[in-house]
Amino acid sequence: MLRKAIAVLAVAASCAAVGATPSLAATAASQAASERSPWYQTDAGAAASRANLSEKVLTPSTVARVKHLRSMTEPASPPGAACGNLSVAAPALVGGDMYAVTGYTVSKYDAATGKLLWRKTPDKTLDTIYLSLSVSGSGVVVVAGVGCDSVSEPESGFYAYSAASGKLLWSVTRQSGLDQAVVAQGYVFAAGSGAADGTFFHVYNLNTGKLVWQNDVLDCAPENPVPLVVGSLAMLSNCDSQGNVTLEARNLTTGQLAWQQPGAWALQRGDFSGAHLFATDPAGAVAALDPQTGQPQYTLSQAVNVLAVDNARAYATCGSQGRSVCAYNVQTGALEWQKTPGTQAPWRAAEAGGVLYLNSPGVALNAATGKKIRTLPIGQATALAVGDGRIAADPSYNVLDLYGLPGY
Repeated sequence: MLRKAIAVLAVAASCAAVGATPSLAATAASQAASERSPWYQTDAGAAASRANLSEKVLTPSTVARVKHLRSMTEPASPPGAACGNLSVAAPALVGGDMYAVTGYTVSKYDAATGKLLWRKTPDKTLDTIYLSLSVSGSGVVVVAGVGCDSVSEPESGFYAYSAASGKLLWSVTRQSGLDQAVVAQGYVFAAGSGAADGTFFHVYNLNTGKLVWQNDVLDCAPENPVPLVVGSLAMLSNCDSQGNVTLEARNLTTGQLAWQQPGAWALQRGDFSGAHLFATDPAGAVAALDPQTGQPQYTLSQAVNVLAVDNARAYATCGSQGRSVCAYNVQTGALEWQKTPGTQAPWRAAEAGGVLYLNSPGVALNAATGKKIRTLPIGQATALAVGDGRIAADPSYNVLDLYGLPGY
């Protein structure tokens, strides 16, 4: 079975803010804690938009002054860890705190100081690769991952903790390929696949971990499905009555079918407003669908991989070998700008405050024009999140760096 080779990892210990007096640092930390511009989940939100629409501190006019603030380093994987060293997928920056999976543990840090507030080990057998991290507005932290002991049918685990105390609220383990989850509207929507049992989509109650509804596809759905919630609808692949693969939207609360589009569509991302769903159509073109009806809206010319979606634009790799980045008007699909920031195609991005951040290379672009604002030393970061006036990125598998304005 094809498995993703990424995992969520975070880090411990810190240093003081660079170039700030104690009073300035305290003021900036207080401002960051009250920013209310959170990056809640691995892909920012349940629609996987990788966009933070509320960021006010880091903007095109201020990001040029961003400095390295502090590094947190995770020790080497403990002896006997079955999955080896795990790289970072993404932390969550919420309300002045940072939540992250540090290899085989989930941790909460004070983002202003790097102080560890709590740390837990979900799977004490050290046999789980964690692929997603979510923090709900109600104060529940959910991590999900898949075991590395079996190629065909690994055991999956979902663990929910109190954000305030780190207390385990509930956990679910299943002998199946369920391995990623997002949190939306009081529910956990999980997806995964197994070599023998097909593709799975399960919905759990966020507060209790109780299974609410499930959709298991044994024959025709693709491997490595992603959990995606756009508006109030859960998006998934399924089979129609003739055994042909389809794209479906189901009510997140009940599982009731809302609409169905025939063909093998590959989900990419949705937007925060619930107005657009981006997917690769059966012919290989990247198209926008109306998430409420499934009706096609437009096609993104030359687009390959949608990197992020905000209220104004969809950003995607495009052009020859996908090395360029194109910005498309999110209402019409019209191309607004195209840039080639480096020799390799970026594959991780974040949009916040009118700035588009890219890895490979690490650059910050003006989201409205594509103009390069500055280079950031984030290299081939697998983790890239922006919230509360800070940028989190991983320069290597066991280090997480925080960047921001002096004092943050």
